[in-house]
Amino acid sequence: MPTNEPKPPVPDGVRYARWAGHALGCILICAAIVSAIRGLEGTFNSIKASYFILYGIVLNLPFIRISDARWKLTYGLLVFCSVAFVFVMVVSVMFNYMDAADRGERLGVPGLEGTLIFLALMQVPAVLFQRRPDLID
Repeated sequence: MPTNEPKPPVPDGVRYARWAGHALGCILICAAIVSAIRGLEGTFNSIKASYFILYGIVLNLPFIRISDARWKLTYGLLVFCSVAFVFVMVVSVMFNYMDAADRGERLGVPGLEGTLIFLALMQVPAVLFQRRPDLID
């Protein structure tokens, strides 16, 4: 039986994390479009660009307004896409290192990729706590 108790407010940190998720989604969509305009070389780059567009759309879904019946499905999609994003980024870094080794170069620490992975994985708890702020306690 549902109660009429007011929901606790969403903490500012969760709100900021979701803003970062929206920004990440827009950045991924723009990066995919720019790489498509420049011309995609190879199957992996085509798959990566398509996936970036899909994941960018998922990150920008209005999770707070989705009905309870569809929320579990969309949340599961977010979790799956976030884990898949980590896999795509790790494979991308591996390909970059192999290409650099073929040219006789050495790449530095993949800082940008690590930051993107952190922002992507941060979205899973941020969406959950945005929807259910009572779970933070």
